[in-house]
Amino acid sequence: MADTKKVIFKIHRGETVQGQFASRTEEFEVEYGRSTTVLQALESIKADQDGSLTFRRSCCASICGSCGMVINNRSRLACKTKVRELVDGVADKNLPASDVIEIAPQKNQPVLKDLAGDISNFYEKVDTINPYVQEGKEADKQVNKSSFEQVNMVSNCIMCGCCYSDCTEMAASPEFLGPAALAKAFRFVADPREGHKTERLKELSEKNGIWDCTRCGMCVDACPKDVAPMEAITKLRTRAMEAGVTDNPGAKHAIAFKNDIAKAGMLNEPMLLLKTLGVSGAIGQLGNALHLAKKGKIPSIFPHKVEGVQEVENIFKELDANPIEVETKQEDTGPGAG
Repeated sequence: MADTKKVIFKIHRGETVQGQFASRTEEFEVEYGRSTTVLQALESIKADQDGSLTFRRSCCASICGSCGMVINNRSRLACKTKVRELVDGVADKNLPASDVIEIAPQKNQPVLKDLAGDISNFYEKVDTINPYVQEGKEADKQVNKSSFEQVNMVSNCIMCGCCYSDCTEMAASPEFLGPAALAKAFRFVADPREGHKTERLKELSEKNGIWDCTRCGMCVDACPKDVAPMEAITKLRTRAMEAGVTDNPGAKHAIAFKNDIAKAGMLNEPMLLLKTLGVSGAIGQLGNALHLAKKGKIPSIFPHKVEGVQEVENIFKELDANPIEVETKQEDTGPGAG
């Protein structure tokens, strides 16, 4: 191979032995050229150095999503990630230069062997949101091509699991639906043909749904197809509140937050807790409140208004009178476009 260089691949491997998962790391030296991808490098290791190395791959063209794995601490598609860029670093892609390329299986799911994870829970959560259009009274009667501008972006999802792997809420709360399932849910809530939009929004507003997302943005950065799952989740929240689905802690918190800022320019944090969780829920937080009080971190229940609060009030009045179109629209660029 002309103009090749060498780099060390440090691969996290493992398999179940007598009912116990045994993990280890192994290092392999591989040659790479200007266009060599991580997937091609892994295939060369499997072909020439260790035929037992296990990983998934299929299309090799960033379409099937099979080769999602953790590459230098972030979830990426192996077929789309170039070895040269990992070694040299690319500032525009937030890739720091690295002398060693570290490969591990995707996070937030059990490992079957080496780089192949058990994706059963991932697909079960997608199945939970009923990923198909349902007939019903809320289906639009008039549908044209522009009606699907909301659907186009989230329809690009290839179910690679990169967002699911890097999701910080998934790590803390395994029952959370996850960014991929929620982005898929938006795909159907936004579909003009969907007949049960409000019912879907009610279900998605329950625990482990749209309001449990911490908005860390990791899913947006991880997605190789620019689906922007967090943006879809935010739009689901907006649509839920517009549909009157507000009897839940997440919506109550958002409404109380907005009202505090509009009236005083700052949060009334003790009352925010009460408005979000109610009396019984707030009582359940007394332990945390006492801990904060000991540290002198309990804010006043009667906060002052910020200077120039009238300007803040005027902004909210203007927005109420003239709402901004916040929906992201994307024209169809698929095979049937035009």
